[in-house]
Amino acid sequence: MTTDRLDDLGRETTFAELHSRLHLHRWEGELHEFERPNGPPPGKLRIIDGGVDGSGDIDTGKGPYVVLVDGSLKTSGHLDLWTYEYLPGLVIVRGDVHARTLSFGNGARVFVEGSVFVDEWLFGQYGDHNAVLSATGELRARASFLGATAFFYADGGVRSLVYAPRGGWETLEPDIENEGEGDGGGFFDPAVLDRYGDLDFRLAIQAAREGRPLFLPGVEERFPARLTSRKTR
Repeated sequence: MTTDRLDDLGRETTFAELHSRLHLHRWEGELHEFERPNGPPPGKLRIIDGGVDGSGDIDTGKGPYVVLVDGSLKTSGHLDLWTYEYLPGLVIVRGDVHARTLSFGNGARVFVEGSVFVDEWLFGQYGDHNAVLSATGELRARASFLGATAFFYADGGVRSLVYAPRGGWETLEPDIENEGEGDGGGFFDPAVLDRYGDLDFRLAIQAAREGRPLFLPGVEERFPARLTSRKTR
């Protein structure tokens, strides 16, 4: 299975064209973070006309980058939207996002005009509150795993089992609290726990990409709210 680099796809563009495409759009203002005179260099500016429909894994480089996907972003593999440490990255998708598994983190901010559909597992971590996945539509995943400084939002509601820190949401409380104090016992397969009994995101993402289980048998069924639509705002 091949891996494509999202920030290498499509064609080079300019801020002027990006503003023209996103004029008065709710997420146009995100571009200004990359245009600050004293800010980081803009890095790659890309437009992918017509969207992406892939059969392998898709990831991003170290950043900085701005990618406008003028259509849907789909892959039957893993979608990995990250940057290196605190470098900024911005992905705006003007359709739906659909992936088998998905991870986002560090400086990557992902804004989706449609819905996010993840067949299996979704992960968000790091970022110092910069790691964000936001959708105008709904977000669906078998389960979502969030660290303390990563967030997702969906105007159309979330249908997912949620593992996240309590108190990090305005209206959505997690099904399983991510407290980092041996909270994995009784929920997760031992192969994805660290030596302290907490969920190890690195091991969990690797297991997800390989199609291995994350939960112990019967755990998911204990949380029927995962099948209902819940608001995040």
